[in-house]
Amino acid sequence: MSVTEVLHELPSWKPQDRQALVRKVMELDEAGLTPEELKLAETRLEAHKKGQMKALDGQTALRKLRATFKHIQGLQA
Repeated sequence: MSVTEVLHELPSWKPQDRQALVRKVMELDEAGLTPEELKLAETRLEAHKKGQMKALDGQTALRKLRATFKHIQGLQA
């Protein structure tokens, strides 16, 4: 099956099948973190756990993004 055929068929796939495809693509494309990136991620996670970094819940982050980019079609608040 060609890429064009897969893209054409995607709307008819079950959500779990589309998600499985996305997971597989991400797995194949993922190069992994460099040691420096991994250390940075671990440092930020620890700071967050200690209350030294703020985090937003998904809805708040989405609302802020929409407000920031409301001029872009499809992201209207």
